[in-house]
Amino acid sequence: MSYYLKILILSTIVPIIFSFHPKVKFYIFYKSILSAILLVSSVYILWDIIFTELGVWGFNNQFLNGIYILNLPIEEILFFLCIPFCCLYTYHLVEKFNISFFKYTNWKKVNIYILLVVLIVGLINYTKLYTFMCLITFSLVLFIVDKSTININFSFFYTTFILIIIPFLIINGALTGMFFDQTVVWYNDNEILGLRIFTIPIEDTFYAHQLILLNLFFYKKFNALNTKN
Repeated sequence: MSYYLKILILSTIVPIIFSFHPKVKFYIFYKSILSAILLVSSVYILWDIIFTELGVWGFNNQFLNGIYILNLPIEEILFFLCIPFCCLYTYHLVEKFNISFFKYTNWKKVNIYILLVVLIVGLINYTKLYTFMCLITFSLVLFIVDKSTININFSFFYTTFILIIIPFLIINGALTGMFFDQTVVWYNDNEILGLRIFTIPIEDTFYAHQLILLNLFFYKKFNALNTKN
């Protein structure tokens, strides 16, 4: 079993087991969860394929099983299934048990400020492909979700985001060489700002934000449709 696959299994096993807990019952939403994750992952896997081909990032075969689908390691494809599941599970707990670190409710204004700042930084760094693409899509996703009729409680969302920061740093750090000098995923320094949290490019936090938010958006959308049916 590869180093990357071990990280994914360790990340996912607890949320899967506890999704069947009688006080959690996350499993009853599996249809909506699967629909959302498959839809969103198809977009990000395509992005991944293109950026791998362009040399924006790549993978160290030493820590992979050697099985590839569409020129991506199987572990990388599983990443887009496992990690969003864990994040949606965390959001479910936050929402179910009404956990919030925020009392401020005017998230539309906050999101606009965040969107504009991130958009400007992205446009300024148009020559750095990952920085530009990541920040532009971040702004686009935030704009679409904020303007949609799907009700996203951003107090719960940002509480979730804070709660997953430490696991995110551990998992992403494990993939980018923070531990044991085992770099599974490498980044082309010419295509990023060069600002890192430990070994993790700062862009990855914005990538994680939009990936989680988009999965949550479609999870809510599919769940509303399934409830009507």
